[in-house]
Amino acid sequence: MDRAKWGKGRVGLGQVLNIFFINISIIYLLISLTFYVLRDVLPIQASSPVSVRIGFGLSTGVIAMLLTTNAIMVDGARIDLRIIPFALAAAFAGPVGVSVAIIISVAARLMTEGFSSIIMSALVMIGIFWTIAIGLGRQHIRRGHLYAGYIALGMTLVLVRVVGHVSPDTFIHVFIPYFLMTSIGAWMCYWGAKKLESHLWMFRLHTHRATVDELTGLPNRYMTLERLSEVELSGRPWALFVIDVDHFKQLNDTYGHRAGDEALRHIGETLRDNCPADGFVGRYGGEEFLMVIEEVGDDVVALAEAVVAVVRETPFLFEGEAISMTVSIGASLASAELGSVVFERADAALYHAKTSGRDQARFG
Repeated sequence: MDRAKWGKGRVGLGQVLNIFFINISIIYLLISLTFYVLRDVLPIQASSPVSVRIGFGLSTGVIAMLLTTNAIMVDGARIDLRIIPFALAAAFAGPVGVSVAIIISVAARLMTEGFSSIIMSALVMIGIFWTIAIGLGRQHIRRGHLYAGYIALGMTLVLVRVVGHVSPDTFIHVFIPYFLMTSIGAWMCYWGAKKLESHLWMFRLHTHRATVDELTGLPNRYMTLERLSEVELSGRPWALFVIDVDHFKQLNDTYGHRAGDEALRHIGETLRDNCPADGFVGRYGGEEFLMVIEEVGDDVVALAEAVVAVVRETPFLFEGEAISMTVSIGASLASAELGSVVFERADAALYHAKTSGRDQARFG
């Protein structure tokens, strides 16, 4: 709320409530959009990467700028709820976020209205808010409590500027509703932002767990077959390698299941690091992996043999002991046929490789 030349204009309560409702709607809509855009880097907090905090500060700064353009004038005073996006920036993104938000808002005001005593007065109040917000942000206080403190601070600064400058009638009919709507709107926006952040973060977490193998970090069976279907529909030539770890049960029986888990993680990393750029690796289940390679030609067998060789030559260390690891591969080149048919051929070739001595690749 920026103080202008106080006059005797009168704004009805309905108009005041209407502009506050528009302000709250703008905040809620754009904050929701911000969290959706930043959904891959949630949760947003003072320890988030600087780029994330700057991005959140830019968004809340734009929101504050839009609220300024949707403010109302009462006795020469500009009234809006921009304290809410400033408080959100400070609570979620810390000093960096609130600094960026305030800079964006102030720059927009200076460009549209120029420098004047009114702007100077507003800058002083914003400066006080920014200084105290920075100090509070360095304390170990719960985010919700910090946010409530920022809102209380902002309303206190507005109250200091209002007292003695408006008539009692204006204070009763405009500024009391302003403080009430700021309190209600601040709670609604924070509650909504917190819930949205939580839901988006949980959705991302569950999506990750549903599509990524927890042990190896590779696509799990579901995601592997999903991506294989996409390759099948692309119409481009592709090859499938069905890869099985040799003597895995024996390794488990000799060294224990922890060694088995480490061995699978080692094999997964080796396959991923040596997969061609136009392919991908996924864990199919147990000690079996799939490698799908697009745009492949007659060198399928050579590629499969190279994978066998690199696994054989990459040492697996468990508790200081080097353990020999090998794989067998069944390879198949796809033409205009179903992926299930290609898989059956590759699986049959894998069986042939296993029964013929292991540590080799066979083409089917």
